[in-house]
Amino acid sequence: DNHAVHKFSNDGTELLMTLGTPGEPGTDDTHFRRPTFLAFMDADTFYLADGYDNTRVIKYDMEGNILAQWGEEGDGSRNETRPGYWNNVHGIAVNPETRLVYVNDRNNGRVQVFDENGVFLDQWDMGPRPPINIHDIYMGDDGILWAADQGSHKIVGHDPNGNFIYSWGTFGTCQGCMWGVHGFHTDSEGNLYTSEVRTGRTQKYT
Repeated sequence: DNHAVHKFSNDGTELLMTLGTPGEPGTDDTHFRRPTFLAFMDADTFYLADGYDNTRVIKYDMEGNILAQWGEEGDGSRNETRPGYWNNVHGIAVNPETRLVYVNDRNNGRVQVFDENGVFLDQWDMGPRPPINIHDIYMGDDGILWAADQGSHKIVGHDPNGNFIYSWGTFGTCQGCMWGVHGFHTDSEGNLYTSEVRTGRTQKYT
C-alpha cells in the first residue's frame, strides 16, 4: 500500500535499493500503485507486477533499470479476454529454462503467458470467478505452475500448457489447513512456506 519495493541486505539491516516513490502512487517510471509480486528470471533480471491498481508488468535489471514494460487496463468486467489487458495483476512467475513469463490476471480468472520481453503467447482459463480466486502463482524447476486459490483454499498445480494436474489443501485454521493463502515460496531445501491473509500466519511444509 506504500507504492514502493525495497531491497535489503540478507540480514535485513541495510536498505540497498528502493523502487517507486514511497507514499506516492503513480503510473510513470518512478511510481507504482500498490505493486503485488516479484519474480526473478536469473541473476540479472527480475519482473514486478504493478499490480492492484496499475495494470502492468515491469522488467528490471538488478540495478533497478527498466528494460521493458507492458500491460493495459481491462474493461473492468470479469469477462476481459484481450491479450495483455488486466483487471488485477496479482501474481507473476517465470521459467528460466524457456524464458517465459506467467502473469495472473486475477479478476478475469486467467493466466497470461508472454515471452521475456512481453510478447503475448498464450492464456489459460483458471475457472469461473467466483468461486475461483487465484492470488499468487509460482513455478518451480520442474515447470509446474502452482497457484494459491482462495476460493477452494487449495494449492493448485498446472503443467506448462495449463492443464490441471493436482491440488491439495483443506479449509480451516488447524495446522496444515488453509484460509486465504496470499503468497507462498520455497527455500533451497525444498520446504514450502505459505502466508495467509485471513489468519495472519505463516506455515512451513517439509
